[in-house]
Amino acid sequence: MPLSQTAPAASADAARSRLHITPQTILSRSPRTGAIIGEVEVATPLQIREAVGLARLAQPAWEGIGLRRRLTFLRSLRDALYRGQNRILDMLVAEQGKVRQEATLEYLACLELVDYTLRTAPRVLRQRDVRVRLLPHRRFTIERYPYGVVLVIAPWNYPLWLSLDPIVTGLAAGNTILYKPSEYASQLGEIVASLVAEADIPREVFHILHGYGDVGQALIAAHPDYIVFTGSAATGRKVAHAAAEQVIPVTLELGGKDAAIVLADADVEEVAEGIVWSGMFNAGQTCASVERVIVLRPVAERLIAAMKQAVMRYISNGDGTPSPMLAALTTPQQMEIVQQQVQEALATGARAIIGGRRLDGDGRFYAPTILVDVTPEMRIWQEETFGPVVAVMVADTEEEAIHLANASDYGLTASLWTRDPRRAEHLARQLKVGSVSINEHLLISGVPEMPWGGVKGSGYGRTHGEQGLQEMTCIRTLNSDRWALPLEPFRYPYTAFKRSLARRATHFLYGPTLIDRLRSLR
Repeated sequence: MPLSQTAPAASADAARSRLHITPQTILSRSPRTGAIIGEVEVATPLQIREAVGLARLAQPAWEGIGLRRRLTFLRSLRDALYRGQNRILDMLVAEQGKVRQEATLEYLACLELVDYTLRTAPRVLRQRDVRVRLLPHRRFTIERYPYGVVLVIAPWNYPLWLSLDPIVTGLAAGNTILYKPSEYASQLGEIVASLVAEADIPREVFHILHGYGDVGQALIAAHPDYIVFTGSAATGRKVAHAAAEQVIPVTLELGGKDAAIVLADADVEEVAEGIVWSGMFNAGQTCASVERVIVLRPVAERLIAAMKQAVMRYISNGDGTPSPMLAALTTPQQMEIVQQQVQEALATGARAIIGGRRLDGDGRFYAPTILVDVTPEMRIWQEETFGPVVAVMVADTEEEAIHLANASDYGLTASLWTRDPRRAEHLARQLKVGSVSINEHLLISGVPEMPWGGVKGSGYGRTHGEQGLQEMTCIRTLNSDRWALPLEPFRYPYTAFKRSLARRATHFLYGPTLIDRLRSLR
């Protein structure tokens, strides 16, 4: 079907009216104040079927306009993103409870992501010739083509960044998009949809569908061609299972329990500030937050004291009220998880040298918390917390520190803090994670040039970087004539001459010595 900017003739609203369906709604409230921000309708089964059908019909034409034309639309999307700065930041603060400066970093990362895609897509997605030594008369080409309909199930913690990343790369590659924002980021999801509309991307190409888990299940059951899911490990396993039943490829980014390893030669004051920021940014609601600190014994006492001072200096008012530099916990469920994990740790021997409780007031704020005397079997050490809580353990050797870091069901990122970068690089290669940073931790998660993803319970597949673009495509290999041979050596009839030719080629190509290779001349 041709691409257009017009709505379908029979609207979903009219269809619902005929069927006498009362739509459910999602009400969005501020985690800072409890104030109502807005509401959206939950997608009905009819709307889901309609969106999937339109996306599937529109995809060949979207692919057919070619990469150059698609990038023109994405350039318009970048411009719309640039113009929408204030309303985007306002919504990130209002709906997610973010600190404005932290929301600004998410916004800037999105601008850079679109720019990166515009710069690199022509090179990354172009076809590539491959030389095949045994068949010089044939031309072999690798080319990439879109999967078709891509389902993006986005989370609430970075709803702009983790929505636009797969949307932009998916559209660039020639896919059409089904977009389900989190129910805790519905208003931000509407802003994403408005940016796509402002860029004049055809309506059939991009569809936003609000809802809870059942809507996500229905979208997967509708058999999209590819799924990008970012969220909890528990939900990710359900997504993977449902996709596997239909043989749908999936990218899963399922969070982490990141470790920061502090070596004995580290600059304690600088490390403390870096770890506190990396653990408390966005109130710890980052898949790559520092949640575990493993410090070598010679500097452990000084590091713990310096971390406490950094918390008091930057993000603790000391009077039970939230600091203006501390984000709120976005969901009630997340507050409950943080409280349970901390209380269980305190009840089984851990100590909070600062924090350890919910802050006073109407908003969902949890005190920045540093726990010591933590043991490996505690939930606070094993399970993702996703809150402003850092647990500290002391190691006697570097080998023990590496073992503690790797002894986790997760494997997203880790960091090493030391004055010896060569030593750190050696240790980094022993960490079973997707990314390792040295004397830094969090920033790599927002770098569009670097592939992003984890191992073990942190999921599989990659977003960002060249790999993120490539994963939005299928690979097709072409094998065609380069020139004609007077004799086809592999076809019937099999003759003594062809056997001799094969034997000589074996000696010439694979003989380990010069004498062996000269046997090809016999």
